[in-house]
Amino acid sequence: MLRKPDAMVTDRQRVPAVTAWADQLAYSRAIKVGAQVFVAGTLPVDAQGQLVGGDDAYLQTRQVLRLILEALEEVGARPNDVVRLRIYLRDYADFAAIARAQFEVFEVVRPTCTFVQTGFVSPGFRVQMDADAILEFHSSGATA
Repeated sequence: MLRKPDAMVTDRQRVPAVTAWADQLAYSRAIKVGAQVFVAGTLPVDAQGQLVGGDDAYLQTRQVLRLILEALEEVGARPNDVVRLRIYLRDYADFAAIARAQFEVFEVVRPTCTFVQTGFVSPGFRVQMDADAILEFHSSGATA
């Protein structure tokens, strides 16, 4: 039997999800626990849940990265703190366009990165991405 937590967890900082479906799914855009930040799977949408970037995988990826970087910023993280990306693509033919947008942001940082070909809830989506970050990297003097 599934049980709900007895009380609200307070040892984490949450970035609320502001998508159109946020009231239907119990999730956060990002969560910071200690020095670790976890950004949820991010689709190329605006706040109303409308697709951004049309059928262009590059433009969709730019929107996904914009949303991820905004979520990281809300908890004090920067692109340099990202240590892992998971990139989900609908069609492997989009790999080059998605990789180009990812490279523009993470050329210096070079986090670990996994591509997975999968389906999405809507055929218009060409890419989804999630990210993990560790805050110590920008304060410790570590370099890419």
